[in-house]
Amino acid sequence: MAIYALIGGKVNREKVNNRIEEKLLGLTKAKTPTVLYCPFARKDIDKSILKFHSLMEGLNCKIIDLTYQNEEQFEELLKISDMLYIGGGLSDDLIAYFKEKKFDEILKKYEDRNIIYAGSSAGAMLFCNVSMGDKYMYSDNYHNYNYKMVHGLSLLNISMCPHYQNEDLIFYNDEIKDYGLLSFGIEEDCCLVVDGIKYFILKDDKRMSVYSFDPKEGYKMVPLYEGEIYENSSIRS
Repeated sequence: MAIYALIGGKVNREKVNNRIEEKLLGLTKAKTPTVLYCPFARKDIDKSILKFHSLMEGLNCKIIDLTYQNEEQFEELLKISDMLYIGGGLSDDLIAYFKEKKFDEILKKYEDRNIIYAGSSAGAMLFCNVSMGDKYMYSDNYHNYNYKMVHGLSLLNISMCPHYQNEDLIFYNDEIKDYGLLSFGIEEDCCLVVDGIKYFILKDDKRMSVYSFDPKEGYKMVPLYEGEIYENSSIRS
């Protein structure tokens, strides 16, 4: 069964921190894992690819850049990959792209394989039922406005909010109450890993965290801790 890795975003810094990616590669059990990178959340595909290769520098893996844009080629590359990693960008555009190319059907077809479906920010939102998106966000007087909930591919029966350390995203805590889903606020440089009905977190930055909101517990904000394993039968579709 596919393992899902939902990253809340990557902080831009001079020294690359790829502890999360290193841990995910270890979960594949492959001697030299093959990673299929999908850059289509951004309009500048070449820049996205260069940024990902920089992130993965020094890690033991083989990277295949997904530049093909039809169903058959995507399926053939997914078959030989140990991990699919989807970069960040515009979530609405990425989700529409996967549906248009029928990539969503291929993801579901191979969900029972031993593969990791990983994504950062928009790439993570793709796998969820609904998430907090920022395509139409604008800034005014140091605050951000006009975030909108975005429906994903529903491979996971959850809601998530990337970049949750942004104080303007506190209203996500109320938005999720309309959906009745197990929900997660994932800060940058943090990752929620879902393996079956169990889940745990990974961090690149100890100052950041992941929070869960369970409708059965009245959407009380609960911090998750690295090294702990959690379980919830409603997390899978």
